This record gives sequence, C-alpha cells and structure tokens, in this order.
Amino acid sequence: MSDDDLPKQWSTVTETVFDVIEALNELDDPTVTELAERLDRAASTVHNHLAALQRQGYVVKNDGTYELSLEFFNVGMSVRNKLSLVSDVQSTVDDLARQTGEASWAASLENDWIYFICNARGEDAIQAYGDLGAKRRPHSIAAGKAILAHLSEETVAEILDHTGLPKHTEKTITTRSDLFDEFESIRQQGFALNRGERLNGGRAVACPILQDGSPLGSIGVSGPAHRFRGERFTETLPDAVLGARNIIELELSAPS
Repeated sequence: MSDDDLPKQWSTVTETVFDVIEALNELDDPTVTELAERLDRAASTVHNHLAALQRQGYVVKNDGTYELSLEFFNVGMSVRNKLSLVSDVQSTVDDLARQTGEASWAASLENDWIYFICNARGEDAIQAYGDLGAKRRPHSIAAGKAILAHLSEETVAEILDHTGLPKHTEKTITTRSDLFDEFESIRQQGFALNRGERLNGGRAVACPILQDGSPLGSIGVSGPAHRFRGERFTETLPDAVLGARNIIELELSAPS
C-alpha cells in the first residue's frame, strides 16, 4: 500500500503496534530497551504496547523479555483453513510427497508475497523446504515464478516495485529483463525451476494452478541439489508436479 492509499485517519498508534509485532518476530526474546532501540521509539511507548498485546494474549513476558504467543498460530491456522484452495490441494500435495519422496507444497500469492499454505514430507524430505506459513519474495523461488509468469507485465511490475529483486545467491535473477525472459520459458514448458536462487544447494520445481487462465497458486517439490539434477530435475519431477497440477485443476473445474 502506498502512502496515497492510506486512510486519512491513519493511526500512527496502529502502525507502532505492528512495528512492535514485527520486531518481536525478528528478535530473540528482546527486552523493552532492546525493542525501543530497534524501533527508535521511547521505551515507555514500547512498554505500553507490549502490555496491551500481553493483555490480549498475543505476547508472553518471561523474566523481563518478550515473545509472540501461540495466539498468532491460532489466528494464522484459522486464516489458512478458511482458504478454499487448501481443501482442494492438500490431498494432492500429500500424494506428491509420497510419489517423489521429497518435500511437497502448495503456495499462494497475497499482498505481493508468496505464502506456503500446504505441505507434506516424503520419506527423503529435508525440513528446510516449504515450511508451512513461510513468506517469501516471489522472484527467487519456483513457487513464485510459476505464478508471476501468468500475470500481466503491469501486475508483475507493481509486485516487484514492492518486494524488489534482492540477490540471495549467485544464481538469483536480479534484473526484470532476465526475469521476464524466464517467464516465457515457464509458460512454454508449463513449470518453473529454482536452481539455487534463494538457498545455495537448494532446488525446486513448481507448476501454476490455473483457473480460466489465471493463477490461483502453485504446487511443487523442493530438495537438495544433489537429488535435483539431471533428467530427474528437468523431466521426472516436473512430470510428477504437472500431473499433480492437472488433478487439482480437474477438481476445480468439476461441477459442484
């Protein structure tokens, strides 16, 4: 949201509350003083917001330090479970994990960021990939590129204006021209690849989930580069993900 889109009665108090929440998420058990320094705000102001969040059950205080409570988990899971896409894809994500032995997942684009909304672990899966609820920039992961490739150039440009094109590894795509070139390949082959663009040694394959030509999300698998290579990376795993995507799209198009 740009400054021009903010309501006229925009509350700096509300903004500070969310700044406190985000700082708590990034820091390890900070004190009031540490939070105040991080946010460049008066310690008394930060303390008041912490006390209010604690009363509402969203913050836990332990021996002078603070952390977010599991109430955020409760709210987050409630939001997730209300997503219609979750009920449509979870069983297919489970099957994909069993078939490939890798970490499988479904993701969705919201407010310009990619969120992993479903996941499953195959017998060889590594925990680091596709964590439920993880938030990622779309340009450096297969889940994001698969979706962006099926949006208009204008929409993608607006998303990148917000999230940027930061370099995570030597293989990260950091220019719009290169990214749009890759989108053309993604549309032609039907899937996107992550060749270690966000994590060194990590790779992924993803397909968009389309309805009437518009992306509802993406589905894919992730794993270490030593298993995601050669024909398995460019053919076998993409075929498995494409098959899973087709099942979901058929279910979405079936009459209710």
